[in-house]
Amino acid sequence: MKEDALDLIATYTAIANGVAAVMGAALVIVLGFAAWVVISLGRAAFDRIGASFTRANQTITDIQQPRQEKS
Repeated sequence: MKEDALDLIATYTAIANGVAAVMGAALVIVLGFAAWVVISLGRAAFDRIGASFTRANQTITDIQQPRQEKS
């Protein structure tokens, strides 16, 4: 009876260790995906900010250039 109980405990322990390993791998995958999303959103935001500054600088350059009248 005692050996059966120990075998049952060993079985449940092995199952728990397997589940923990799978959950650890899943956690790493989820955290990696979350990091990728944050980095992608940050890059998109900075690209948009950069485009705004580029347009603003071009507008300033256009204003500062003397206009040539068409004849």
